[in-house]
Amino acid sequence: MGVESKLVFDADYYDGFPSRKIKIGSKLEKIQKLIDEFKPDAVLVDRQRHFGVGALEAKIPLFVLLRGHYWSELYWNKRTMYKPLHKRLALLQWDKLGKEIFNGATVILPICRYLEKITNEYVPNKPTDVFLRG
Repeated sequence: MGVESKLVFDADYYDGFPSRKIKIGSKLEKIQKLIDEFKPDAVLVDRQRHFGVGALEAKIPLFVLLRGHYWSELYWNKRTMYKPLHKRLALLQWDKLGKEIFNGATVILPICRYLEKITNEYVPNKPTDVFLRG
């Protein structure tokens, strides 16, 4: 079939605020090096974090695997665990990243029809397709 893939831990290549890791240098340099070496036709991410933004900045088609109700998690995090100011700021940044990734994605791949319906409510003009596994 001639299909080649590479599995990477996203935070090893592209991590940013809020991060506990102190790094020197451009965040995009590491992902750009990976892109130059591997030359991917597409990137599949399973969380809404910095690696997806890096793929979008590099103009690579982004496929987002959605394994849970992202918007409900955000809602409840705001009202429970993320009430302190520093955690609230982190949550706002994560929400910003999530919106950028969902809006920039080529397609969003929820793992069930229920999540596809929810995704279509929150990101109505974005293609979705249920990613069944098992």
